[in-house]
Amino acid sequence: MDKILFMKKIIQFVKENNFLFIVCWLFVLSLIFRVFQLDHFISYHQDQVRDLFYIKDNFEKGQMILLGPKASVGNFFLPPFWYYLMSFAYVFSKSALSPAFLTAILSSLTTVIMYIFVNKFFNKKVAFISAIFYALSPLSIEYSRFAWNPNPIPLFTVLTFYFLYRFLFENDNKSFYYGAITANLAFQLHYQGMVILVFYFLTNILYRKINLKVFIKYILLNILLIFPFLIYEIKNGFTNTSGIVNFLITTQTAVKLKLFGIPFFVKFIIRDFSLFLSRVLIFKNQLIGYILLGVFLISMFLKVITYRKVSCFEKPILIFLVTSLIMLFFYKNSLIDFYLLFLIPIIIIYFVFLLFKLKNQKAVFLILFFLLIVNLSKSPTFGNYDKTYLWVKKSIRFVSQEKNYCVSYNIFPQNYIESKLKYAMTLPKNQPVYQNCDVYMYYQCSPLIKTGFYFCENPVCKYKPVELNKAELIDMYPLYSGVKIYKIQF
Repeated sequence: MDKILFMKKIIQFVKENNFLFIVCWLFVLSLIFRVFQLDHFISYHQDQVRDLFYIKDNFEKGQMILLGPKASVGNFFLPPFWYYLMSFAYVFSKSALSPAFLTAILSSLTTVIMYIFVNKFFNKKVAFISAIFYALSPLSIEYSRFAWNPNPIPLFTVLTFYFLYRFLFENDNKSFYYGAITANLAFQLHYQGMVILVFYFLTNILYRKINLKVFIKYILLNILLIFPFLIYEIKNGFTNTSGIVNFLITTQTAVKLKLFGIPFFVKFIIRDFSLFLSRVLIFKNQLIGYILLGVFLISMFLKVITYRKVSCFEKPILIFLVTSLIMLFFYKNSLIDFYLLFLIPIIIIYFVFLLFKLKNQKAVFLILFFLLIVNLSKSPTFGNYDKTYLWVKKSIRFVSQEKNYCVSYNIFPQNYIESKLKYAMTLPKNQPVYQNCDVYMYYQCSPLIKTGFYFCENPVCKYKPVELNKAELIDMYPLYSGVKIYKIQF
């Protein structure tokens, strides 16, 4: 009887707190698909190691972080918001897993905010299905399992929309400033966030919701948010500002217009954007991408030519999608999938809207059920993984078990393997006797060193500082084998 009574209380609690239960369930579902065997899937490459070393150095020196990561194009750096997020993770753990776990949490929060946003301004069915699709979206999962500055952008896209709608349709004046903050932070994460920043400003202008006083406050708020960046610029003669201006000018040169003009953009839309759509909604397949692209372009065209008949709640989404395509055209550079991360939540909401406009609701739910089953079966959560981090972690764990050891490296710099190993080497409590061991390994002259380890790539292993005939080769199979590890007893 006690068990039955307990179950009844649980059921009653769920009924009374239905919204809270759904939100928690969506968060947990999303998080599970992002943190399952996280150490197997995180990317531990050049950008991740660069960021980790940067945060470590600033913490150790007690310096304020004024700049963010270097932009992938152009000669300029971003504002520092991403490094502030990484610093928060670094406080809890210096491991490369810590910022990756934070990224997974932020992506899972995106699922929750999507549900809250769509449920509030549209309907519960569309909200629930959209949130589940984001939780299981292959592309979303791929880019939420490792630490990289573009990866949290979808969260700030959805937050910007949520606050924008509250301002436009509920006249909540505070939400205007909250939306301005989230749009600005999206831009600080990656310059694709400029699309969100421009969209937010233009939409408020189109809806005539801001006056001169509000506009001045908006400008001052954006200046305040990038104040650390401005401090750096003032101290260094506006070097990044010059880099940004030069980049914007060079993208519109005759050469860029020729290489990245209308033919290039059409090719991008047909080939790359179609694949992007398929990876967002189901899995990477060119044929499925073409079908989704056809549906997207035709529906967008029809909505644009009948704009006045479009629902007031759908209009900002339409404006956002059109603005995004226009700005992507003027970008005038190669467009890779991670440049489009800001679109993922809105693309999902848009396609779910389209499905629910079909008259046959049974067919709609069958299609949705099929897509979700396919997403589960093809999920990157259970796919192939990058062995780099596992190899580095296992290698360092093996090496740091020895007492009075030293490490020497002979690795091609292009692969950044050495920097990955060196950062991981800073984590164990048992540190090597010397940080630079090449001389000591070569002459074997330090009585403090009992064991030496030599990391080398196959073509250069035979070169000094180690006589390999006196060394033991450590077998790391089946993990990364491009770098060999030799152990030498002194």
